[in-house]
Amino acid sequence: MVEPISKSAKRETIQGIVRGIRQDIDGYKQLKSLLKRQRELMQRRDNQGLHHHNEHQSNLCNSLMIKAAERKKMLELLGFQGSASGMRSLIERLPESSSEQVAMLWNNLVSLVKESKQVNEANGKLLVGQQEVINQLLQRDQQPSVDYGEKR
Repeated sequence: MVEPISKSAKRETIQGIVRGIRQDIDGYKQLKSLLKRQRELMQRRDNQGLHHHNEHQSNLCNSLMIKAAERKKMLELLGFQGSASGMRSLIERLPESSSEQVAMLWNNLVSLVKESKQVNEANGKLLVGQQEVINQLLQRDQQPSVDYGEKR
């Protein structure tokens, strides 16, 4: 049987969730900026710059995933689902003054996550397009050239 969580522990857990959301908002703003920088590096075909950049971006993504997992655990500790719907349920149960502020923060985070996904998808399409061009160039060199009906 799970032991009930004390009122002060609930308050601390909720404060931890809100603090984590604020940190994630900053993290996703940084990620969005990094994704735009990644696109610039890809367009310039700066492989060395991309290597260093992607390492930094991966570390940030790992950090954001760890924070999301922590938020999931805190939501579950409070008796909610460890998901977006659990977060919405928590917001609904907060006092009105807190509820509005936390809802605004949560919606901001959700928007930043969606925007980051869109920028990442655009980067993926650019990468696929570049790969297709490279493959076409490589295949063209493998096919025999024909000049005026004669093979070279």
